[in-house]
Amino acid sequence: MSRPILYISPTAVHGGAEEVLLRVMLYARALDYAPVLVAPRAGWLTERCAAHTIPVETLPVIPDTFATTSWRQQLRPWLPSALGIARLARKWRPAIVHSNTPRVSYHGGLGARLAGVRTVTHVHDIYGLPYASRPQARLLAALADWTLAPSHAVERAVVGYAPRLRSRIQTLYNGWDAAEYDDVRPADLRALYGIPSDAIVIGAAAAMHPWKGQDVLIEAFRPVREREPRAHLVLVGGAQGGAAQSAFEAELHGRVAAYGLGGAVTFTGWREDALAFIRAFDIFVHAPTQPDPLPTVVLHAAALGRAIVASNTGGIPEIVPEGVGGLLVPAGDADALARAIGELLDDPTRRGALGERARAHFIERFSRRQMIEGLAHAYEACLRREGR
Repeated sequence: MSRPILYISPTAVHGGAEEVLLRVMLYARALDYAPVLVAPRAGWLTERCAAHTIPVETLPVIPDTFATTSWRQQLRPWLPSALGIARLARKWRPAIVHSNTPRVSYHGGLGARLAGVRTVTHVHDIYGLPYASRPQARLLAALADWTLAPSHAVERAVVGYAPRLRSRIQTLYNGWDAAEYDDVRPADLRALYGIPSDAIVIGAAAAMHPWKGQDVLIEAFRPVREREPRAHLVLVGGAQGGAAQSAFEAELHGRVAAYGLGGAVTFTGWREDALAFIRAFDIFVHAPTQPDPLPTVVLHAAALGRAIVASNTGGIPEIVPEGVGGLLVPAGDADALARAIGELLDDPTRRGALGERARAHFIERFSRRQMIEGLAHAYEACLRREGR
């Protein structure tokens, strides 16, 4: 009989961490575990779980990280949420409670401890890590039997703050079957947005957030457009309901208007079919200004064979080693970003070669098999850990 695992998520919106969590739950089934999602409310993730017949438990007292980010706000509902998770653990009798971020592991970890269940914490960030605070690092270390990081960059950052985790942390690369991307057809950007058929499309796909760098990309696009009038920028993504993100998105629209780029920049908003848009891009750009742990969207771009220009920060060089699949530039440097894009504008042969190398590297390093094997190791290590 399959052993349940409770997966605790602080949100159900569509983001990279939620895509990875869904993938983890599906791969856990291949390891003879029975996933159960626990989330504060319904959303994209709960809908996907329903489509895959994964049971969902709603626990509204879990603080939503999109609305609740401060340490004090996280801890205010700490005991009620932990008690709720302990109650669900007694109901489902899971082998493990797997918390999908360090912040939710305050709640999932304590709930698991109260129920006598082993715990895993899955870290998806570098920027703003709670481990940077010594008291939080000690608490998080005490509430996790095993810790997962999506890249070596994240693992190094966590261990740098919390050395006691060195012996119980593991890099688990996200993994896909490359064949999943073979049937993705490019979006018809001309029909959808009137983009000229001869346009050279530079595209990005990310949540609208100041550290995701859409403002830097717009700055870089100004000289690109002056040099090549056929260049067109497509920004896929939305604010996901956050007030700061909505203000940032409005600022981006204002900046495009002020620069007179309205006819050359398209904002699509959130798109369910984002992969089709990435397939349609001639150049894919991801320009975060802070370390990005292992951006799922860059993995998608590599799997789809796109030439990539990205910030040389966080886990991005693990997806796009310099010269393998794309070009890397210093984070926040609009001039360097413009130069890198410019190198690829007039060279479709080079773009194609970079895209082929990006996909080959994706297949080699980010396979479904390696993720399932890594997840099996993590759960086995968690369950056999002696002492607390």
